[in-house]
Amino acid sequence: MQDSEKHYSNSRPAFDYGNDSSLEEGSLASTSFPPHGLRNALGIGILGGLLTVVISIGTTLSNTSLFRTAASQGDNMSLGTAQTILGLSCLNYTLALLVAFGVGFLVGKKSVRRLYGFYAGALVGAVSYIGGIVLQYIPNYPGRLTNTATASSTTASGILLLVVFVLVWALIGALISLWGTQTATRKHPYYLAKKAQQEVE
Repeated sequence: MQDSEKHYSNSRPAFDYGNDSSLEEGSLASTSFPPHGLRNALGIGILGGLLTVVISIGTTLSNTSLFRTAASQGDNMSLGTAQTILGLSCLNYTLALLVAFGVGFLVGKKSVRRLYGFYAGALVGAVSYIGGIVLQYIPNYPGRLTNTATASSTTASGILLLVVFVLVWALIGALISLWGTQTATRKHPYYLAKKAQQEVE
């Protein structure tokens, strides 16, 4: 009986995620995080980015007549049409940010490490923006840029500008996702112990 109890005590995990009593001295250094955390985070980030693209496609296709009207009006686009298109763009951006936050929250619950939430959010932002650019090359896609505007993106300056915007969107997505990860892990024993250790120091 004593041997079985001894074996059980030695086989216990280094960190008990659901028990605040694991905040004893030395538990911070011996923390074992869930396995495959980075791989799971990157997968969640890619899926989140694809979800934002699907949302953008859905809102665009559901307003096909609006974009066709805007294309036919050209430079003489009415104020009402322009405001509606701007509103749809703001809606898509807002939903993308919500997805990034949700991705970060999910990564926090699955992988715990906050840095992984940052990586996942960067993927959400980058995939979201690149997906929007790719859609512009689909013939007859509502809201598609003119051929001149699309062709300009193939120049050196256009490619550089594209890279800059991808990085900007990746950073925005990463920060929003990090916020979500921090929200999900704010009461996690590891971060409570880390905070307590910092206060002692």
